[in-house]
Amino acid sequence: MPSPSAPRRLDADTRRAQLLEAAQALFIERGFEGVGMNDVAHALGTSRPTVYAYFTSTEAMLRALLDARLPALWQRLRPLLDTGTGLAALDYAAIFTALLHERDLLLLMHSGGGPTFREERARFLDELAALLAPYRPEHAARHDGALRIVTLLLEAVAVESLRHPGATPGDVDDTLAAFIAGGLAALRRAPA
Repeated sequence: MPSPSAPRRLDADTRRAQLLEAAQALFIERGFEGVGMNDVAHALGTSRPTVYAYFTSTEAMLRALLDARLPALWQRLRPLLDTGTGLAALDYAAIFTALLHERDLLLLMHSGGGPTFREERARFLDELAALLAPYRPEHAARHDGALRIVTLLLEAVAVESLRHPGATPGDVDDTLAAFIAGGLAALRRAPA
């Protein structure tokens, strides 16, 4: 029987979750490229071999984090899009708020700049655009970049709001919604 002061051995799922949480915090704090496997081990007070027993690289940790967290975002966004209205009439304030609820995910996706991050962020933006695509008005469809601009704007404003809080969320929500609606209305008047 182990002594009361002996460290308790964690089950594999608990240890894996701890490693991912530590990695996520370090990626957000230091930037993905500034974190190595040794840093994750040190943050948990464990050894590098323990970290390598669960993950082969920091890229594998990143993918595991995104695979675990992105489904929650999509699940949060889908009901907001099931309105039967067009892109101009969507509730961008609610979509923006849903993005803000996934704080760590958004900050994680902006914690690096290398090829892995560019690929994962592009995949995220493509999935967000695919969710919004059915609501694109016909006049916006004539302008190839309209949907991409809306997705980039939503994501960028959410990330900046998380990094630099200050304005009240309602002010940002209303301004963002008006900006998107105005831009889509302008496309209606613009030649294709």
